[in-house]
Amino acid sequence: MAVYIVKPGDTLSGIAKKLGIPNWRTLYETNKSVIGSNYNLIRTGQQLTYGDSTPQPAPETPVVGTGGAEAGAAQPIDFGAVLPWEQYFNPELVQGSAEEAFARYYAPIAQQRQEELEGSMANRGLMRSGIREKSLLDLYNQMGQEHQKGIEADILQQKSMAQEDYARMQELYEKSSGKQKPATTAYTPYKVERPKTDAGIYGSSYIDWLNRAIRK
Repeated sequence: MAVYIVKPGDTLSGIAKKLGIPNWRTLYETNKSVIGSNYNLIRTGQQLTYGDSTPQPAPETPVVGTGGAEAGAAQPIDFGAVLPWEQYFNPELVQGSAEEAFARYYAPIAQQRQEELEGSMANRGLMRSGIREKSLLDLYNQMGQEHQKGIEADILQQKSMAQEDYARMQELYEKSSGKQKPATTAYTPYKVERPKTDAGIYGSSYIDWLNRAIRK
């Protein structure tokens, strides 16, 4: 069997996809002794084994009604069968919300800084020179690096908060007698829409440049 070493930011679903494993639960069942009961909390440096001898995960059992458990009724194997982590935490949703939040923050700053730069270049008669273009690109690159670091930090924070909430829900579920599905089944940060701004023509130009730069 092969070994995969967990890296910062990894998730079971992401690792399974990277390794070509169709079902992340297969990877979890193989490494349950390493990961523990909460498969949502894997740690950097853990060594996960995978390969042809990986057993298939146990089939998910249907959830009974919202009433108490009936005699002989099938019960979910674990919390993940009731509310998968991938259903609770959507990376694309979080990415979109972080991009929107930071676009609204940095666009006005870009507007102000470019206005100052353009004014300085105009006073020096350099509006059509290569110096002006290089200075503008340097400005965008500096802001873009700060911008992207902010997005990445925000995503990690949102994921950490969601993991804590998910762990609390799992704990309540395990303690409940009827093992009922939680009322909250989705983590929805901010709102989702493509980054846009009304900060002005320079602010909009910066956001357009950044979108092209990070999606090359």
